[in-house]
Amino acid sequence: MSNKSYGLGYERKRKQELIESNYLTNRCRGSFGIFDIVACNKQHLLLESVKSTKQKYYSFKSELKQIREFDNCPAGTVKRLILYHGGKLKILYEDKI
Repeated sequence: MSNKSYGLGYERKRKQELIESNYLTNRCRGSFGIFDIVACNKQHLLLESVKSTKQKYYSFKSELKQIREFDNCPAGTVKRLILYHGGKLKILYEDKI
């Protein structure tokens, strides 16, 4: 299994989790941009970057920097960097604009 297909499975899983939490959700297919998932509910817009790894040690410094600096969105938008490590969801970064 390639790294892209491994990550794709977790993007699909995350999209389904958000749908089950009453978000209208879109996965940015083939995206090489900052965010993989764009979702909204009545409270806010949600932008998520989904990462996954099997490695014991990992770093997402460049991705985190891009997410922190991104501010071209409406007030109240939630930005997140999430990681699936060992099949478990971890929120590495979250901020509300």
